[in-house]
Amino acid sequence: MKKKISGIVLGLFVIFNVSGQMQIERIEASYIANFMRYVKWPNQESLTTIKFGVYGKGTAIFKELSTKLDGKNVGTAIIKVVEISDEAEFSGCQLLFIPNGKSYKAKKALKAMNSAVLIITEEQDFHPDYSIINFKVINSKLAFQLRNNIAEERNISISSRLQQMAAQ
Repeated sequence: MKKKISGIVLGLFVIFNVSGQMQIERIEASYIANFMRYVKWPNQESLTTIKFGVYGKGTAIFKELSTKLDGKNVGTAIIKVVEISDEAEFSGCQLLFIPNGKSYKAKKALKAMNSAVLIITEEQDFHPDYSIINFKVINSKLAFQLRNNIAEERNISISSRLQQMAAQ
């Protein structure tokens, strides 16, 4: 009987965690969709496609971002959300999403990039030094941190309104 109860509790814990994680990714995707209004890339007017790379295969965040952003317009450019499995595929992206736990693996390639790429991470314990936006949970709520100095180094313009909404 004790094993059965433990199994039920474990099953509920797993369901809760999966449900909670799916909710976080849905909220992150909504945030990112709204961020697009507050970000400007150099020569944005001449872009026909904005490539948004999501590092990792089969991630829930890729599915959410595809649903919310793939095929949508930013100015005259169309957003194309793609899965990226190798750091060599980072080039050509205007946006990169690096899921929790993958920052260390991608760090060297991302620090070497000097192009106008908006890098978004979701590290709870730190804000990677190459990341412009980092999602983290603060007091049970999803928030984002913003490093405008890195955006400026990459020639990406972030509106003051988005800067004001960021967590300190």
